Amino acid sequence: MLHNNCAVLPEPPETTSATALPEPERTCHWVAFCVARDFGMEMAALFAPTRGAPRTAFARQVAMYLANTGFELSFATISRVFDRDRTTVSHACRVVEEGRDDLWLDCRVEALELFSRSGWEALREVEATQGLSQ
Repeated sequence: MLHNNCAVLPEPPETTSATALPEPERTCHWVAFCVARDFGMEMAALFAPTRGAPRTAFARQVAMYLANTGFELSFATISRVFDRDRTTVSHACRVVEEGRDDLWLDCRVEALELFSRSGWEALREVEATQGLSQ
């Protein structure tokens, strides 16, 4: 279920300012935030050093997939931000892409992509008008 309160980018793990991160990292954190909200979990779980529960691992795979397909970030960039191997990101993208044969999952991923992209654009507009962008 998508939540409509993804309007403010939360503080990324281990930083003091969201705008202190380079753009690709901020993008990954935004996507992870939206996916975590949709899956009903804490964003930090997606950045945990361990795999976690299967539901958490799948949410992380969805976030990595959306960062790649929806925001055109490279596997190398995504792997660095999520602290995973590049091949893990590649595997995640394959898993989600293959899972999109299921209509329910396809609709959920499509909605998450649209939501995260439109929310990101709105956030960037707000930052620009407030002089907060990098």
